[in-house]
Amino acid sequence: MAAHLSRHAPSTHRFDFAVTVTVIAILATLLLGYLNKVQQDIERLVVETELNSFRLSLAEAWVHKSIKNQSMDNAALQNSNPMLLMAEKPKNYIGELSEAPSNKKEIWYFDTTKKQLIYVFNDGSLARYSFSKTSGQAKASLLTVGGLDLVKNVQK
Repeated sequence: MAAHLSRHAPSTHRFDFAVTVTVIAILATLLLGYLNKVQQDIERLVVETELNSFRLSLAEAWVHKSIKNQSMDNAALQNSNPMLLMAEKPKNYIGELSEAPSNKKEIWYFDTTKKQLIYVFNDGSLARYSFSKTSGQAKASLLTVGGLDLVKNVQK
């Protein structure tokens, strides 16, 4: 005995297709939003890793000078470009500039007017860093340079 399959109206198939496409579109949108957030989180982690590498290079430069009985002028360092003390600068460091570069993303540069090391994220936001005295601070990184630390400046 052959099973009898009922035939649906063509409009029912179109409705099922529309519902399926809508569900797939919603899931794809959620997935793309999540992937974008993950990409931003990865970029922030990469910047923090590079910053710790900078701190390590600065500590190494300070130790090297200390071994040779040379002193580092902390007052002069406080407003200087940290990249000048680096043995090896990152590939995406573009130098010292007096104003923000236009249309450049994922780069480091030193702002000569504000005396800050700046990273431009892929979304256009900025992270600003400068030397700060560690004495009297409740929190400092483990890699300080003779009483100075490279800290993030909070914009208000």
